Amino acid sequence: MHITVALIGFGNVGRALARLLMRKTDVLRQDYNLTFTVTGIATNSRGCAIDPGGIHLETALKLVEAGDGLRSLHRGDPVIETLDFIERCPASLILESTWLNPHTGQPAADYARAALRAGRHVVTANKGPVAFAYRELCELARQNGRGFFFESTVMDGAPVLGLGREALLATDIHRIHGILNSTTNFVLTQIEEGSSLEQAVQQAQQMGLAEADPANDLEGWDAAVKIVVLANVLMGADLRPADVDRTGITGLAVDDIRAAVASGERYKLLCEAVREGETVRACVRPVRLPLSDPLSQIRGTSSAVTFETDTLSHLTLIEGDPDPETTAYGMLVDMINITRERYL
Repeated sequence: MHITVALIGFGNVGRALARLLMRKTDVLRQDYNLTFTVTGIATNSRGCAIDPGGIHLETALKLVEAGDGLRSLHRGDPVIETLDFIERCPASLILESTWLNPHTGQPAADYARAALRAGRHVVTANKGPVAFAYRELCELARQNGRGFFFESTVMDGAPVLGLGREALLATDIHRIHGILNSTTNFVLTQIEEGSSLEQAVQQAQQMGLAEADPANDLEGWDAAVKIVVLANVLMGADLRPADVDRTGITGLAVDDIRAAVASGERYKLLCEAVREGETVRACVRPVRLPLSDPLSQIRGTSSAVTFETDTLSHLTLIEGDPDPETTAYGMLVDMINITRERYL
């Protein structure tokens, strides 16, 4: 099978995905009979390029990483903006990895909506579309016979959502809880080891974990969006991030964080979704966990999630030290599954 692909977003994740696609070209062909042509790349700051004959990914990477734009790779009339790009780019699959607005889910939700309406498959690493428009987008995908996959929205490329879709069949999930935000987990670890909050955040920013404004992480918004994704997809909820009872880590005192360790406990920013009758309640809050709790041992940038179901008492998935290629890998898996028509 040959597919045409467009990338929306060419930041750290988008570029990691481009490299992964190049590195896995032979594997995709040999193991899955899958070949591809990238016919378009859309960026916020480096312009857009559409070429029905195919864009050379290595050239695109060199241009962007040298600080140049992509317009020299474009063929045809200028592209006005991303929605115009979605309409005009001759691609059967959109791979989207733009920035997250945890308060609205935009503009990624509109991108996914437009792509599905235009008859494109959609793979997104952006949590916004799933947190704010999951049911609508799934129905659009069904109506148009297209796939809408989003493995990389929670715990990067770890198969959290795939596990629920493919393995946790005929089971009721009663509770999901875990550590889902790498930045806050790293910051708490650094504070335990002697850093101030400011020093820990600065180090996270230098590593590319935290944005210039780290509020979405430190105040629990990113974690809230992720637990909403898990609750909506795996527990049948219809929550929004504003529905989450949310407390970040900014109110924790450094001395309290270190005192917890001295007492045989450890603070973690815990995400939780619990079924209560016909409803699902979600919260994000700092919790002192005993060192005997497996989640207390999740250190640095690692993440973990535990499922409690009526058939499996406790099932925990741990992801160690993710990076942009980890997220890109989840998108690659979704791409493969769409070509295998696993969305039907």
